[in-house]
Amino acid sequence: MKAVFGVFKLIFNRWVLLVVGILALAMIVWWIGPTISISNFRPFESEMVRWFQIAFIALAPAARAGWRWYKAKKGNAAIADALLKAPGPTGPDAKSEEATLLRQRFEEALGLLRQIRFGAERPSLWTRLRTLGSQQHLYNLPWYVFIGAPGAGKTTALINSGLRFPLADRLGREAVRGVGGTRNCDWWFTEEAVFLDTAGRYTTQQSDRDVDAAAWKSFLQLLKKSRPRRPINGVLVTISVGDLLQQPPAERAPHAQALRSRVQELYKELGVRIPVYVLVTKADLLAGFSEYFSTLGKEERAQAWGFSLRYGKDRLEPAALTSELQRLEG
Repeated sequence: MKAVFGVFKLIFNRWVLLVVGILALAMIVWWIGPTISISNFRPFESEMVRWFQIAFIALAPAARAGWRWYKAKKGNAAIADALLKAPGPTGPDAKSEEATLLRQRFEEALGLLRQIRFGAERPSLWTRLRTLGSQQHLYNLPWYVFIGAPGAGKTTALINSGLRFPLADRLGREAVRGVGGTRNCDWWFTEEAVFLDTAGRYTTQQSDRDVDAAAWKSFLQLLKKSRPRRPINGVLVTISVGDLLQQPPAERAPHAQALRSRVQELYKELGVRIPVYVLVTKADLLAGFSEYFSTLGKEERAQAWGFSLRYGKDRLEPAALTSELQRLEG
């Protein structure tokens, strides 16, 4: 079944359909063109004219694809330049050995990101054929922001997500720190998306509210400057099962309000409406959770265990949420 689906996906690949369409139009021009007559004038009677027409049909999509590639490459370089020129840390820490290493690693990562095409490295020729034309630059990839309290499991969720990290061969399977001066934010570059793992204190803002709030706002401004048309494509709100089980109601309510405030600030500062994904982490802390899902295969475990709410519903009735949770419980 999987092989059949792969063949189906290859047949309906946009590049395959484009080639088939060009060949079909070329045959129409060559064989039917000479029969077209306008007041005894046959515009496609000459073979030279038909060759020129076929060449135009073939080159027009190629020119369009080349222009889009140029724009994407230019946008990719613009993002790299904006991040590289962003102000870094100031004060005594700016010249420390750690800060210097962060800067060097960041510049090396950006040098690779300027040229890399995500999705270009595939395990087999068959897979490369099926994904023909799907390679993207950093500019084209979706960007997602992780927010959550310290210890919520954001980094662990990313490392074990099954995503591919194109910089792993050169820089290791670790996040890139120091991007645009954001020393308290980890940037994860994968072949599918860019994930920004923000410091937990950005979310709670409990250690030093003024400093944390200023750093959070500076981070949002960097996003807006780097990708003005679409700063981010979504936000992942992480909540630990441990926090849900252990926090008393007096602590749980302020925690929820802090998460809500950060999402609202994203809307306000970036000026975009984005999907919000609530990710409950450390579910294996629940008694029986691992045993309950132990019988599932790899493909079944890769599916999302949750539910989605329709876009445009400004308010969710508690009864509707309870109903969805009961369906999950099953």
